[in-house]
Amino acid sequence: MITFARDKLVVRARLVTHIGLVVAGCLLAALAMPADVHATEAGVDGDHIYAGVSYSSIDSYERCEWVRPVTIHQQGVSPSVITRQWRGITWSLYVCTRDGTDQFAWLPEITTQEVAESTRSVVRELIPMLTENFSPVRNRGVVKTPTWFWVNPLLWKPVSVTAYVPTPRGVLAVTTTATPESLEFSPGDGIGDTVECDGPGLPWTSLLPSFIDTDCQYEYPLPSSVRSDGVYRARLDTVWKVTWRTNVGVSGRLPDVRLGAAHAMRIRELHAVVRK
Repeated sequence: MITFARDKLVVRARLVTHIGLVVAGCLLAALAMPADVHATEAGVDGDHIYAGVSYSSIDSYERCEWVRPVTIHQQGVSPSVITRQWRGITWSLYVCTRDGTDQFAWLPEITTQEVAESTRSVVRELIPMLTENFSPVRNRGVVKTPTWFWVNPLLWKPVSVTAYVPTPRGVLAVTTTATPESLEFSPGDGIGDTVECDGPGLPWTSLLPSFIDTDCQYEYPLPSSVRSDGVYRARLDTVWKVTWRTNVGVSGRLPDVRLGAAHAMRIRELHAVVRK
């Protein structure tokens, strides 16, 4: 008989052989996985389960009583049978005991910060590319006349993704949220500084009264004809603040995400003609 680490659970002696088969199957599955699969991502190979990060609910693990076999001294089993290294992550073999049944699974030993960082790339894919607008339009700018810039305010809202990771203490849920905060406009003329303004900017329309102004604007002091190609290479980015929180009260912040595009700004110099 084999004694488990918690609650003195007893199972039949064939568990050791079963563990060896599970380990062999998991190692073969690891070699067969594509190179771009994240080290902590959940996966299944037949009956062998990698209970890593999942982006869908994992209710099947919520009622698990996780038990780790104590086999090193009692059964003479090598520690490598129940612990393994894969792509920089330590995985440990556990048994999910539930409703009188046992299920083997590898659990990753990772921190909440590491889970949050792995979800950053996922939430990045959910961020929409906002259409960038200018007034005057990009090829009809005028020297010493404010150029307004803005994005669609209807899409100025947070996007989130939740990662679930089973642990011996219960399921850990990490929700990562990207929230649009500001616009950054780099004029590309080598003269002015980058303009930063909060919010999506104010869409310009001829119906706006003359006293309405916006912080999301830039005034070019020289025409773009001073450049060999006749345009300024500007860039407009939306800055998304990325934060995370868990179902156990821990939270933090990750590096911002900047998404935008380059723009060729043609700025003209208008001359008045005086007739007598």
